[in-house]
Amino acid sequence: MTIKNSRRRDRDSKALQLPSAELQAAANPKPIVIDVARAGDWMPVEDLRQAALAALAAGAEVTVNLDGIEHLDASSLQILLALEAGQRGLGRHLQLTKASSHLQQWFQYAGATDQFSMSEPKRDE
Repeated sequence: MTIKNSRRRDRDSKALQLPSAELQAAANPKPIVIDVARAGDWMPVEDLRQAALAALAAGAEVTVNLDGIEHLDASSLQILLALEAGQRGLGRHLQLTKASSHLQQWFQYAGATDQFSMSEPKRDE
């Protein structure tokens, strides 16, 4: 393994880590909804990462609104999985809402269906 690959792995493993003090839930934090649709596509991955970090720091219930999204890339899925792990650390689960049948199928193919709480499926027209 080269130093370059080692640095990348270290950076990737720290992508959504916050100091444990920041993960302490507030008494009654306001639920957070992350709307990922931007002109019919996912928000930029760095924006999604920042929204996930802010949601984890707030210690609130987090819902990701998938309305208008038909697919996602692997880096977005990794962020969602890391956000779910952070939520699980707070005794919660990440809620995904309004996923199209195509997107639900994609989660199933990726083996991620059991990782998230899915609600309010989008009615395909």
